[in-house]
Amino acid sequence: MRNNADVRTLLSVCEKIKSQGQTIGEKGSQLDGITCQESYDGYSITLADDNVSLDINFHNTYHFHTANEDPEGIINQTTTDFHSNNETQIQAFMKKLIILDETY
Repeated sequence: MRNNADVRTLLSVCEKIKSQGQTIGEKGSQLDGITCQESYDGYSITLADDNVSLDINFHNTYHFHTANEDPEGIINQTTTDFHSNNETQIQAFMKKLIILDETY
């Protein structure tokens, strides 16, 4: 994928969701449709909306997951369309995170 996320911004968003969002479950919070959940050991964080989840791991590595992650399960879509659709979902998700970071 062509995305290049700034981990500092992602961690800033996590802190804002945890401090200003609603608590959900034991290790999670939600703010403006974005959820943030921490692993039990605190070494990984997941940010998610309805279409995309983003795992942020130890050593500032990250991985995106999209709603239609399996190209074999998508009917009537070329491989190019599949990757373009995923990239569009990721870019929209990143825009939400940036807006959330700037708003709070």
